[in-house]
Amino acid sequence: MKKKEQKLTPKKKRFNEKYNDFSDSEIQRELLFAQQLTIDKLEKIRTNTSNLVWFLIVIPIIFGILAVVLSS
Repeated sequence: MKKKEQKLTPKKKRFNEKYNDFSDSEIQRELLFAQQLTIDKLEKIRTNTSNLVWFLIVIPIIFGILAVVLSS
């Protein structure tokens, strides 16, 4: 009884209004789409992180080693 008496937040109300009439299959499709969006975002973050590591750490180390070797 107490759970039904709790006040719903505006986000929860909008969520209930949007997905109240959906079937299980439609809800699963929505979940799959949201999961795919998350995977795509994470892949972009991974790619950008890899690029940053190469340009900010690995390449300067290689140039530093080359500078030391060529100067001696």
